[in-house]
Amino acid sequence: MDEALPFDNDDDGGLPVIMRALADDSRIRIMLLIVDTELAVGEIAQILEQSQPRASRHIRILCNAGLAERRREGSWTFLRPGNSAALPSIRKLMSDCKAHDSAVARDDRSRLTQVRAERARSAEAYFEAQADKWDEIRSFHVAEAQVEAAMLAMIGTQDIGRLLDIGTGTGRMIELFGPRARAVCGIDKSPDMLRLARAKLDGDLQAELLQGDFNALPLADASMDMIVCHQVLHYAQAPERVIAEAARVLAPEGCLMIVDFAPHELEELRGAHAHARLGFSDAAIARWFDAAGLKLDRVETLEGGTLDVKIWLGSKAGPAEARPRAANDRSRHRKRNQAA
Repeated sequence: MDEALPFDNDDDGGLPVIMRALADDSRIRIMLLIVDTELAVGEIAQILEQSQPRASRHIRILCNAGLAERRREGSWTFLRPGNSAALPSIRKLMSDCKAHDSAVARDDRSRLTQVRAERARSAEAYFEAQADKWDEIRSFHVAEAQVEAAMLAMIGTQDIGRLLDIGTGTGRMIELFGPRARAVCGIDKSPDMLRLARAKLDGDLQAELLQGDFNALPLADASMDMIVCHQVLHYAQAPERVIAEAARVLAPEGCLMIVDFAPHELEELRGAHAHARLGFSDAAIARWFDAAGLKLDRVETLEGGTLDVKIWLGSKAGPAEARPRAANDRSRHRKRNQAA
């Protein structure tokens, strides 16, 4: 029996799905764009100089063939490469044919540069609108440069692997730790903040930026090796839930770093800045780490203002460490049953 091809036939008995999907110049142009960067559907229409309905039709055909997939982010829809088994071969074919060097591809990349520049301008305007709020909070504690230096020192030279930044905001933590990571993901609930991060990171770091809630991370169990939660936990109504969700996503032997404030009494941060919690004690963090199956390894306090900044670093047990604990739990369970 012949080996199955990595695509299916059309329902109408015509060309195979993938061959038909690539039998159009516009769809080839779209593929050349998204193999390099994730783009909004509206941005693709702008680059192709086509109406959005027409561009959407081409996108639908690519998605049906598994060559692309859509991702919702607020009111925007982004397009990225799909999961088709034919994609590696298509990438190689594009490279062998030097498709990226064609005049049309060069023009598309020029328009892409313009789209990115406009995205950066919009993000900068948003940042400026929020700057007063952020600057007010920064004035209460030590300089961010000092906080970041302490974070880097705490991690040391250990391998980062797969990095997750919860509440990525402007993408600063990705800039800080991303160059040392094998793969990078940033999650934020705000589409505006994600657009800001995307504008800052375009062309520098290949980071996956997703819209999501820190109470229900859109990621698989044990899929990340290091998780950073920088000045985010104080927005949580149930911080213990956020930590438990981070622990779920953390791989064995992975580490979780939380940066936030020590307990304080600046009540105005609740109203003006939507802080749900006025800092955290070491005891509370240790309790929540333990409940989530994490070990609190290190704590550092950075004083130098109205607010003290805390850094908590915890780790998840590896398989060899987890087994004895499970055995001890079973032993305690048996003793309780015997006593009963």
